[in-house]
Amino acid sequence: MSAPLSDDKPKDETKTTSLFRIAIQKNSVILALFAIVCTAIVGLVNELTKDKIVAQAQLELLNTLHSIIEPNRYNNDITQDCINITAPSLKLTRDDKTTGTAYIARNNNIPIAVAITSSAPDGYNGNIDFIVAINMDNTVSGVRVLKHQETPGLGDKVEIRKSTWITRFNGKKLLSENDNRWAVAKDGGMFDQFTGATITPRAIVKAMKKTLLFFQNNKETLLTLPNSCAITNNDPQIEHDPTKVNVTKSEVTNEH
Repeated sequence: MSAPLSDDKPKDETKTTSLFRIAIQKNSVILALFAIVCTAIVGLVNELTKDKIVAQAQLELLNTLHSIIEPNRYNNDITQDCINITAPSLKLTRDDKTTGTAYIARNNNIPIAVAITSSAPDGYNGNIDFIVAINMDNTVSGVRVLKHQETPGLGDKVEIRKSTWITRFNGKKLLSENDNRWAVAKDGGMFDQFTGATITPRAIVKAMKKTLLFFQNNKETLLTLPNSCAITNNDPQIEHDPTKVNVTKSEVTNEH
């Protein structure tokens, strides 16, 4: 007669399984501690560098503003004198983003120019973000492209480091909504297109025209809104549709 089968595992196998489980648990604890330490380090580094990052961003912004508005023309801290705007009719980007920022340059508290961030949604490869400074007489003080994805060697000539084309707007003025001069030469306008690339400059000129028209129609209201840079979680906005500004009490709260 054969001996009955036993379900009991050999002691050596049971011991090996236990050691294996202990090793897994130990490694899990080590990985968890490592993750906690890494997270703490990242948080600490972020906390230590966030002020420097903000300061660097402000410096870059100031340099850009200085390039489109001569620094000797104003004496306020322009990076801290701004308002947020919402202009649906501008259709600033392909994804229907309609918000921008207007930085006000003042000399002894008198506005001399306003720099508005805007975008051309119909660039060859997407949105072309730019900032345009406009004088109080509605002439263009300067323009700089902030971000784009245009073709290198063609559409990227909108960058000041690539060509001086963007400076062609300096001193120009939009005479009316029907000012046909505000187009590329191929369309009968006064602005040159690029060799082999017409879509990019056409998009910029079109967006510039819309932004200038917005400023002209809303200038007085823009200059009466409270400073967004000094307000937390209560940014004033301009509702623009299509050429006038509507400001509601719920949208603008002046906190001093």
